[in-house]
Amino acid sequence: MEEFVTNSALLAGHLTQQCDKAIADQKHAAAELRQAAADVGRGVAAGRAELAHSARSAVREALSQEIPAAVEAIAESGDRLRQLADQLQREHLSAASRMRALAWKSLIAIALASAAIIGATAYTAWNNVQRAQRAQVDAQVLEALQQVSITSCDGTPCVKLADDQRRWSKNSDYLLVDGSGAAPAPKAK
Repeated sequence: MEEFVTNSALLAGHLTQQCDKAIADQKHAAAELRQAAADVGRGVAAGRAELAHSARSAVREALSQEIPAAVEAIAESGDRLRQLADQLQREHLSAASRMRALAWKSLIAIALASAAIIGATAYTAWNNVQRAQRAQVDAQVLEALQQVSITSCDGTPCVKLADDQRRWSKNSDYLLVDGSGAAPAPKAK
């Protein structure tokens, strides 16, 4: 039983370590996601700066050359910026859904592992109780057999008991054996 408790404690420690590792992995993934979002934000800022620079250049060019070409360059930059913003939004939604799925999977794994441990513990405890009860009955039978001589009488098994032994009240064919050495009770007939 002590070995079972020790094994259970080791298993619980191992599961705790696995849970802690899963939590650390989730935190690490969240940090990476925040870093990716920050990188995209910096990219957007750089894009905006580039767009502003392009817009200034385009205005200068338009003033010096033709205005329709400058308008087209600004429109293209705006489209790229919109596409970049849309991509950032899609990536953000995708990462959020992956984080939720990972969190649910972790919770389900922890719940299943806990249920398995509880079930195994209950089964082992029930099995140990059954074995203890069987061992107690076996010990009582062995103790009773020490009070009896079993031999063979002309090829037929026989038991040597004193005639004045106390009989079992429910079945008089059986003698009650008192290992304490007290004087036997009178025969029931």
